[in-house]
Parts: sequence; C-alpha cells; structure tokens
Amino acid sequence: MENDKKARDKKEKEKAEYAEGLKKTITPFLFGILAGGICFLIFVHTPYLVSTDGGLKEDLDKGIIPENLINMFEKEGSPLSENVTITKEGNDKWLLNDRENKKTYIIRKYAETLNIYPTPKSENWLLIAILLIMVQKFVYPLLHTSIEGAKDWFYISFMTIFCWFIFFTLLLMILL
Repeated sequence: MENDKKARDKKEKEKAEYAEGLKKTITPFLFGILAGGICFLIFVHTPYLVSTDGGLKEDLDKGIIPENLINMFEKEGSPLSENVTITKEGNDKWLLNDRENKKTYIIRKYAETLNIYPTPKSENWLLIAILLIMVQKFVYPLLHTSIEGAKDWFYISFMTIFCWFIFFTLLLMILL
C-alpha cells in the first residue's frame, strides 16, 4: 500500500515537472513569434515612400526609373545616384539597387499604390524582443511556474530571441 502511494506521488511529481517544463518551453516560443509578428507589422505598415501614380508600373517593368520617382526620393532627402538598377522580382515586386549610395529598396504594388521599403536594417527590432522577454517576468507567475535563477532566464531569453529572429526573418522573406 505504501509502495503504491510512493509510486503515485512519484508519477504526480513527474507529471507536474513535465507540465512546468512544457510551460517554460512553449511560452518563450510564443513570445518570440509575437515579437517577430509585431516587428514585421511595424515594418510593413511604415513604408519609406508611397506613390499613387499607376503609370510607374510600366516603366519599372522596363527597368526605367521614372522622373517622378526620382523626385520623390530627392524630396525625402535621399537622392538616387546615376548608377541605379531595377530588377523585376515578381509580378508586382521590384528591387531598386543604388550602388553608389549602397542602398537597396524594395518596391511592392498593392492595389493602386506602390510602396517603397528600404531593406531591413538592425535598428530597434531587437528592442521589441527584449521588451517581450521582460513581460514574461510577469507572465510566469500567472502560469504558476517558478523561475529559478539566471539559468532559467538565460534559457527563456535565448529561446525568445531565437524564435523572434527566425519568425521575423521568415516573414521578411514574404516581402522580399
């Protein structure tokens, strides 16, 4: 009888440890995916330039940079050099490469507008992932999960940043 109770207690303890380990693994994955999604949405919804001129598409398809597009870049304070190439990447997607200024832009057509994005740079994107790591400090007590020491936080931080990087990169591949 006592052996049955010990075996049952041992199984319950193993089950509780498994559930806690699962929470410590899945939560950083979810927060990493959330951070990647937030970064992608911020990037996509803040294009560098927006043009409503529908005639640009034909020129871009031919590899010609229209004058009004050049003027738009000058108005934004980043004029294009003479050595600019346009590569058609898809049906409604072009890559504008300015070799002299060492800048590359992605041009995407959405409905009747052309959205122009600079290639993603590492600016403040990691900050979003770090903030979501800090938010997890308040989430784990709600999940009734104990975090013991620096080892657990290192694991949680690593998994969150890893998932953020992978998910953000995969989402950017949709855009590029």
